[in-house]
Amino acid sequence: MSEDSDTSLQAQLAECRAQVEHWQGVATICELSKQEELAELQKQCDQEIQSLQEALRETAAQYEARISVLQSVEWRRASGQLMIGGRKHRMDPEVVSNDSQTLNSLTELEAASSADRKQAELEAAEGDAAQLTSDGYFSLRNCDSASLSSFSMDTPSLPRKLHAQDDTDSLVSTGTLVPEAIYLPPAGHRLVTHGDWDALNAQVSELREEVSRLQAEKEELEKELDTQTNHTHKQVSMLQSQVKTSETLLQDLQKSFSQSQSAVQSRLAELSLSQRRMCSDLSRLRGEEVEDEGVDSSSALAASLQGAHCEERLRIEIINLREQLDGRSEENGVRCSCPV
Repeated sequence: MSEDSDTSLQAQLAECRAQVEHWQGVATICELSKQEELAELQKQCDQEIQSLQEALRETAAQYEARISVLQSVEWRRASGQLMIGGRKHRMDPEVVSNDSQTLNSLTELEAASSADRKQAELEAAEGDAAQLTSDGYFSLRNCDSASLSSFSMDTPSLPRKLHAQDDTDSLVSTGTLVPEAIYLPPAGHRLVTHGDWDALNAQVSELREEVSRLQAEKEELEKELDTQTNHTHKQVSMLQSQVKTSETLLQDLQKSFSQSQSAVQSRLAELSLSQRRMCSDLSRLRGEEVEDEGVDSSSALAASLQGAHCEERLRIEIINLREQLDGRSEENGVRCSCPV
């Protein structure tokens, strides 16, 4: 009976352990799949960042080309006006000299402003590149805002890119119209639509709920396993105490049986010795009766009856002792055969 209960408890314990291992494997698979999805998202984010950086480089190159064209147009306009003014006043040498000086000063100012503007653009490009690498933001604060606001997309002399890339079309148009509003996400992030963002949030919520459910089931299984283990330990301890008690009782019974058997054997030996003495006394009395013819017949008969009575009493006592010994032997055998 105890062996069957131990076997069933061990089977339940093995089943609980198998369930715990199964759920641990499921949790590990979910974690690995989540890590793979995160790696895929990181890869897509890196690709988006690279495409955005390329688009921003193209936009910056377009701005530099347009600024150069505007500078050349302004210089040509100033030169044309000076040349027209020189034709009108070519008869006046002072006006001609003043126009030439004005043209030279304008040329020098234009060259200086062009050099300063190029230097500022270079510094701004370097600062924007460093800021783009660190934070993911792009700004053209250091550019000449008056020059940027003065030209339009409808200018026929400006080069225009007719076919932009599909994934950077909106970004190029935004950077062309409003340079200060350009935004790049930090490293490890990407720009997604609201629908994709909601889908990703829903997927993440489902994964979190699944992980929470698995963790709750794992905790419940661990609690159940602990409870079953404690119950099993208690039952095993109780069975061990019962076994020890049964062994102690068996030893006491064996000791009592041995003592009873020794007492019965000593009593049988005493009775046998008494029987032999009675027989010898009876034989001696009978022999004396034969030899002594003068003894009264009534006394001889009484002695013979007394001897027969003693012999019968001894036989009855021996039979009773044997029956008691057999009964105790059977009782000890029944107790030994009972399950522990």
